[in-house]
Amino acid sequence: MVKEYRIGVIAPYLDGEYFGRLLPHIQHAVRERCSRLFAVQVADDYLGIDSLEEPIASGLIDAWIVILPSASQTVLETLEKSGKPLVCIGFPSPVPGGHSVLVENQAGMKAAVQHLISHGHTRIAFIGKLSQYDLYERYLGYKEALAEQGLPIDERLVVDVEDNLMNAGEKAMRELLDRGVEFTAIAAGTDFNALGAIDCLQARGFRVPQDFAVSGFDDIYQAAVNYPSLTTVRQPIESMANEAVRIAIEMLEGRLETDGVTLVSAGLVVRSSCSCSERSQFKTAEEFDHYLINLSQMRRSFHTIANNNYQMTKSLINATRDEKIDISKLFWNSVHWGCLALWETDESGDRRLVVRQSFSKRGDPLPPIGAAYPFEQFPPLEMLPPGTRPGGEDIVVLHPVKSEKKSWGYIALAGQVEPNANFVSNDLFRHSFTILAVALERELLFNHVRSINEKLEIVSHTTNDGIWDWDLSAGKIDWSTRAHKILSPSSVKLNSAPRSFLRLVYPEDRRAIWQALKQVRSESDRQPIQVELRIGGQAEADRQLWVHLAGDLVRNASGAAVRIIGSITDITEKKVNEERITQLAYWDSVTGLPNRMMFKDRLQEAIEERSQDGKKLAVMMIDLDRFKIVNDTLGHQTGDLLLQLASAKLQDCVGLHGIVSRFAGDEFIVLLSKIEGAEEINRVAERILHMLTKPFVLEGQEFYLSASLGACLYPNDAQDVDSLIRFSDLAMYYSKENGGNRLKVYTPALSSKRVERFNMETGLRYAMERGELTLNFQPQVSLTTGKVYGAETLIRWSSSDGKTIQPGEFIPLAEETGLIIPIGQWVLEQACRACREWIREGLPSLVISVNISALQFQMEDFPDIVSKVLKDTGIGPHNLCLEITEHTAVQNMEHSIRMLSQLVEIGVKIAIDDFGIGQSSLYWLKKLPVHIVKIDPSFIRNLTESTDDAAIAKAVIDMSHSLGLSVTAEGVETEGQLQRLQQLQCDRIQGFFTGRPMTSDQFIAYFLEIANG
Repeated sequence: MVKEYRIGVIAPYLDGEYFGRLLPHIQHAVRERCSRLFAVQVADDYLGIDSLEEPIASGLIDAWIVILPSASQTVLETLEKSGKPLVCIGFPSPVPGGHSVLVENQAGMKAAVQHLISHGHTRIAFIGKLSQYDLYERYLGYKEALAEQGLPIDERLVVDVEDNLMNAGEKAMRELLDRGVEFTAIAAGTDFNALGAIDCLQARGFRVPQDFAVSGFDDIYQAAVNYPSLTTVRQPIESMANEAVRIAIEMLEGRLETDGVTLVSAGLVVRSSCSCSERSQFKTAEEFDHYLINLSQMRRSFHTIANNNYQMTKSLINATRDEKIDISKLFWNSVHWGCLALWETDESGDRRLVVRQSFSKRGDPLPPIGAAYPFEQFPPLEMLPPGTRPGGEDIVVLHPVKSEKKSWGYIALAGQVEPNANFVSNDLFRHSFTILAVALERELLFNHVRSINEKLEIVSHTTNDGIWDWDLSAGKIDWSTRAHKILSPSSVKLNSAPRSFLRLVYPEDRRAIWQALKQVRSESDRQPIQVELRIGGQAEADRQLWVHLAGDLVRNASGAAVRIIGSITDITEKKVNEERITQLAYWDSVTGLPNRMMFKDRLQEAIEERSQDGKKLAVMMIDLDRFKIVNDTLGHQTGDLLLQLASAKLQDCVGLHGIVSRFAGDEFIVLLSKIEGAEEINRVAERILHMLTKPFVLEGQEFYLSASLGACLYPNDAQDVDSLIRFSDLAMYYSKENGGNRLKVYTPALSSKRVERFNMETGLRYAMERGELTLNFQPQVSLTTGKVYGAETLIRWSSSDGKTIQPGEFIPLAEETGLIIPIGQWVLEQACRACREWIREGLPSLVISVNISALQFQMEDFPDIVSKVLKDTGIGPHNLCLEITEHTAVQNMEHSIRMLSQLVEIGVKIAIDDFGIGQSSLYWLKKLPVHIVKIDPSFIRNLTESTDDAAIAKAVIDMSHSLGLSVTAEGVETEGQLQRLQQLQCDRIQGFFTGRPMTSDQFIAYFLEIANG
C-alpha cells in the first residue's frame, strides 16, 4: 500500500512563466504518488514582501519544496529543527541536510555565448540580476565563454538589473546604448530581459539581428512567437518538478542521503535573433506544432487576462458591497473552498489563527467561525474538501493577508491549478489577496469611525459644554443656552458682538485669545482654537471663572472662511484642583518643606546659575539616626510631630541662603546654593549637630535625636543633579556606618566602597540558593558537671569567588536590607534539623541556641513560626534556646514582654546575649521572662588581669542567680579564665578553650570524645 504524504511548496508566486509552469508539474508528480499538495504563495509586490515569515502549516507538512529563496531565516530554522526533508529548486539549500535541484545555468549560458561568438561577435554585453543565484551562475557562464575564446571582459558591458522582467531589460538596454561602449550582441539572463532589450533596440530604429544579435535564457512561450524569434536556453521545467518531488519522497522513505545536489541539463534553442535563419528553427514537424500550440495558448492567455479583469472588478464590487467583505465573492476562478483566519493573541500571549470567514461552492464541511488553530496546524486537515485528498485534482493554496498597517492572518483556498497561470506573469488573481487586506483595513477603520460617531452622539446629549457659532460675514456670535448658564455665576453678560466678549476676558489672557483667533485663520500654519482663559473678576464683587474655549474654522466650497464654531467649558474646579495637585506634587504634606521633585528642580536651577558665575554650591544629605525608634515605639502621629519640629529647626540652622527639603522618611536634603568652599558646609553641619544635642519636647516628654550628614560639592565632586544627590547620599551612609552624629564630605573612594557594598548585597541575595551559607556549632559546656550542655549556632558565608565573609560584615547588611528574615528562618530550620540528627545519633537531649535578629523579633507571627519549625523538625521545645541581644530586648519593653511570654509558653528557652554592653540593667532584666544571661566576651577577655572586669562578671553572676537565671560566659580562651569563672560559680562557658566553631559531624565527634574521655 502506497503511503500518503503531504508535500508543501513555498514560492514567491504560483503563476507566470516560471512558477506557473513548475506548479502543474509538481502537482502532477504529487498526484501520481497518491499524495497531497499544499502551496504557500508569499510575495506581495505592493508591500515589497518576498519571503515567508511564519512556518505556516509546518505541523501538517511531511516534506517541503522551496522554489527560489522565498522562506525567511526564521522559517528555514524551524524547518531544519523539524528534521523534515527540504528540497530547494533553483538555489543551493541554505540549511544542512537539504537537497537542491539546480539547472546547469553556467553551462547553458556558456553555450549561448559561444553560439554568438560563432557568428563573429566579439563585443558581447550581459544583462541580468546578479544578486540572484541562478542569474549569477549564468553570468559566470558568460565570462567563461569569453575567457575560453581569449576575449576580454569589459565591465562596462555588464548591467546588473533590478528584476527578471521586460521593463528591466528595456532599461538595461537604454543604459548600454547611452554609455556609448561598442558592442554587437547581448546575452540576457532571462527571456523577459532579452525581449525587453529587443523592444528597446527596435524602438530606437535598430534591427535585430542585423545590427545587434540577442540571446535569452528560459525558453518561455513568448520566445518562440516573438519577431524575431528568440534564441534561448531551454529550462527543463518538467524534469525539475519531477526530480524535486522524487527526491522529497525518497528522503521521506529513507532511500536518499541528505545534503545532495541534482543537476538538470539546459539545452540551447537556436532561433533567428542570433542571425540564424528563421526557417532553421523548425527542424521537425513536432517543433512547428509546438510553435502553433504556443500561439494558440497565448491567444487564450490574452482572453483570460481580459476575462479576469472583468471578473475581478465584478467580484470586488460584490465582495465589498456590504459593511464586511465577503471572501466567497472575491475569488472568481477555480477556487471552490476557502477559509480566512485572522491573528489573535490568547491569555498566555500565544498567537493563534481564528476562523472569521469560510465558504464552499460545493457544500463541503467548513471550519466553525471562531475556531482557533496554532499556525503550525492551519488549515485544519479534517475540514479540507474531498478534492484535496491524496490523488485529488485540487491543491491547497495558503497566502498571508497583510497590509501596510498590520499582518492580518492567512487565507486557505482549495481548487484546481489555474490552466493558464503559466502564461500570465502577473495573474489578476494575486490582486485578490491585496484587495482582501485593504478591505479588512477598511472594515477596521469603519468600525473605528462608527465608534467615534456613537460616542459623539452620546456626548451631544450629555455634555455640559456651551456651544458658540461666529458668523464671520455677519460679525455676530450666537451663544447656546448652556453657554449663558456656564457664565451665570459671574456678573458678565454675553451678547452677539465679538468685541464685547473679548472685553469680558481677563486682561492678562486677551493676548492668548487674539493669538488663537489669528492662528485658526492662518493659511500656512492653521491650528484649531484651544485656549484656557479667565472670564470676569474685574469688578470687586464679581466672581472670576476659568473657561476652556475651543473651536475651528469652517470654509465654504470655494475655500473662503465663513464661520468659527466651537465650545466653551467651565474649568474653574479643574484649575483649583490643579493648584492643589501642584501643592501635593512639590511640597511635603507632613513638614510643609519642598519635596524631592521640587528640590531637584531648584538644584538644577542653581547648577545653571553656578555654571554662569563660576561659584560653588553644596548638597547635604541628613539622616535622623534615632527617629525610627520613636516612630516604631510611639507611632506615626508622634513621629510626624517630631519631623515637623526637626524640619523647623533645620531651616533655622541653614538660614535664608539654603533650601531644606524632606527627601524620604527620616531623610532631609539641603541645598547651599552659593558658597565659597567646604568651610561653609562645616559651619552649617556644626549648627545642625549642635541643635540636635538639645532634646525635642512633645507632650511633656523629651526626645533625643542624632544625625548622619553627608555632603558633596559642585563642581568639584559632580556636575549634575543625580550625581550630586547620589554622592552626598554615599557620604551620609559612610557617616552612618561609622557611628553617625558627624559630617562626611564626599571623596571618590566612597564610590568604590559603595560598589563593594552593592556587590555584597547582590551576592547575599543569592547565597542561600547557591548553597554558600553554612552553619557551624560552638559547644557550650557546664562548669558544674563538665559535660556538653549544647551548642550555639553560628552562620558562615563562603561566596562564589571563594572569599570567606565574616558575619560581622554581612549580618548588618542583611538586617538593613531585610534579608535577615529569610536567612534567619533558614538558620532556625537548619539548626533544629541538626539537633534532631544529634538525638538520632544517640546524643542526649542537648540544647541548640539560635540568634534571633531584631527584625525577626518584631514579627507578630514569630511565635507561630517557631512552633511550626519545632513541629516540622520533630525536636522538643526544651531543645531550643533563642538568643536576643540586650539592645533588642529593651527597645520596646511592652512588645518584648508580650513576645517572650508567648515563646516561653511554647516551652523554648530564652537567653539575653551580649549582656553588659547595652543600656539595660538587672531591673529591666527582672521584668523579662528569660532563662539565661550571656556575659559579653569583652568582660571575659581580661578577667584574670582586670579586677574591674572580674567585679562586673561576679556582680552579673550573683544578681542573675538571685533572679533564678543561669549564666553563660562567652569568649573563654584560657584555662585561667575557666578557673576564675568556676570560682565565681558561673554555670556554663563557651569559647575557643572548650571548642572552636565546627560542623555538625564534627560536633557529634566532639561530644562523643568528651563523653568517653
